[in-house]
Amino acid sequence: MILTCPECSTHYKIKDGSIGPNGRSVSCAKCDTVWFEPGQKVDPDQLALKDNETNLLEAEDNEVPESQEELDLDNKSSGSVGAHVAMRDRADAQKVKKRSRLIAFIWGITVALLIVAAVIAFLNRQAIVNRMPIAASAYKALGMNVKQGGLDIVKPETETLMVEGEPVLLVRTEIENHTKQAKSAPYLGFRLRNRNGESVAEWYVETGTIQAGKTKTIETQYPNPPVDGMHLSYGFAEE
Repeated sequence: MILTCPECSTHYKIKDGSIGPNGRSVSCAKCDTVWFEPGQKVDPDQLALKDNETNLLEAEDNEVPESQEELDLDNKSSGSVGAHVAMRDRADAQKVKKRSRLIAFIWGITVALLIVAAVIAFLNRQAIVNRMPIAASAYKALGMNVKQGGLDIVKPETETLMVEGEPVLLVRTEIENHTKQAKSAPYLGFRLRNRNGESVAEWYVETGTIQAGKTKTIETQYPNPPVDGMHLSYGFAEE
């Protein structure tokens, strides 16, 4: 017996007699449409003969339930629906996987661009500070001391010497030129402070010109430094 879905015209082949004389509701495994399939019209004599044949088969098969064929039909329909649901789940899983790959690709590009930008900002830090002095604060927060104007002072080293019987404070430092052109550096100032932070001695040294990308060593001496001069501070005179 052939059943046809009234909605999508899908054909189904079922066993004769599965619908029964009173008809039954069936469901399309493809579009889930449910419709009532009327029972087959059977001649009374044939129906009586059919009942006898059914009874005989039931006796031989140890009383197989009359609803066995209906169960077979329901199981086939359930299997078709299950396959349809499985295909839909696989399609949804593939969509989720593609979306995840796209998101990962976008994040990868974003991180790569940020890394490139960070490298460029590091390599050109001095040029950036020269154009935008306010950027020096941002670099300092990251642990990079970039001076406006491209000149930087290396932390001085100090040593006390005895010259002709008198103590002399020797201070040695370097000035670095991070720019691509020669720079005329301002005077370099030094100041000794006591443990209370009060200035007890102050002097300045002319530094001259520092060539592009070069470092210049500066040495200065201060005779008879104050005994209470505990801390040395330094910087360009304009600072």
